[in-house]
Amino acid sequence: MKIKLTEKYRPFSHEVGTALLIPKSPWKVTVYPARLIFENLISLGRREVLTILPQFEGPPESFTVMQDLEKEWVRIFGLGKRGYFSYRLVASAHEIILFVERCPEEGLFFDFEGEVKNFKRKEKLTIPTTTPTFSLKSSEKMHFGSSKKQDWSLVKRRLRLEEILPIWFQLGQQIPEHPILNSGTSRYLKTCADRLAEKNREQIGQAFIELFKMGFDGILSPRLIDTDYQSHTSDEEIPKEASSLILLAEGARLIRKLLIDIKDRDIVILPCLPKEIHSGRFIGVECVEGLSMDLEWSKKLIRRLMLHSKKDQTVTFAFQKPLLSFRLRMGREGRGELVPVGTPLELKQDAFYSLDRFQK
Repeated sequence: MKIKLTEKYRPFSHEVGTALLIPKSPWKVTVYPARLIFENLISLGRREVLTILPQFEGPPESFTVMQDLEKEWVRIFGLGKRGYFSYRLVASAHEIILFVERCPEEGLFFDFEGEVKNFKRKEKLTIPTTTPTFSLKSSEKMHFGSSKKQDWSLVKRRLRLEEILPIWFQLGQQIPEHPILNSGTSRYLKTCADRLAEKNREQIGQAFIELFKMGFDGILSPRLIDTDYQSHTSDEEIPKEASSLILLAEGARLIRKLLIDIKDRDIVILPCLPKEIHSGRFIGVECVEGLSMDLEWSKKLIRRLMLHSKKDQTVTFAFQKPLLSFRLRMGREGRGELVPVGTPLELKQDAFYSLDRFQK
């Protein structure tokens, strides 16, 4: 008894010089056909930068940079003058691994720290780093009904919440909490938090769009200074120890709170669904200890809620104001019972429950 999601999050770009994060790591990489520039976004006051120089004869055709959030790596591929090439970047423990997937017969040459090495198919270059990967794991995933290609140049042009927020959440939920800032582009983060606290469905979406425009470049590569100069900026200094990763991490937590808010054993469903988002699913949600949940909504109202209780417990759900009752079923069989909204639910250990037929 689960709601399923089959959509894959693999945003990509054909633009030379695209910046993006290596998943599960603090490392940003800016990708050119003949240059990879790595920057540690939590290097504690000192700028930590690494450079790899692919010995690439170009310009390439169909050059593509892809951030695969399903397999948690960055993939770079295209067609050079000597043939097709494809390699990926993976963060692992205290290292970044460059793994060659496909290459011309003579291999691919990379210059790292002044030493040029040749790598054939399935060979790898290991780059030691001082920062470990992020250990946070989550099965939570959301989707808001968009089926458009995740070509990030077009995503940035369309500026639609249903395309941006699920990928932002998928990437940001891996990042640990960071100290809250009130400087640079993080001020737009505070605006999102304020609109959420007000339950302002009319303006919360636009607040996230403004944060997206000011606080990110490339494929969701966070920045505390708007290097596109889209608005007048003051001469304030950004603290040296500040990390732009706060925009991803705290942004993901705010996106989650659009769909679910938890206070003790009271669980609020869709407390501040932006007016722009009409339908969607949110699965694998760990809402309280011992209780996981999948939910689905359409026409801006909850449609189904699937629960798996891992222990005996009592919880109370709050739904959107027009809804007065729902059907509660235990397991797959039975007609269930009509339950008024706000009624505490007594859940049994290792039991599955379905909530549907929401009525106004």
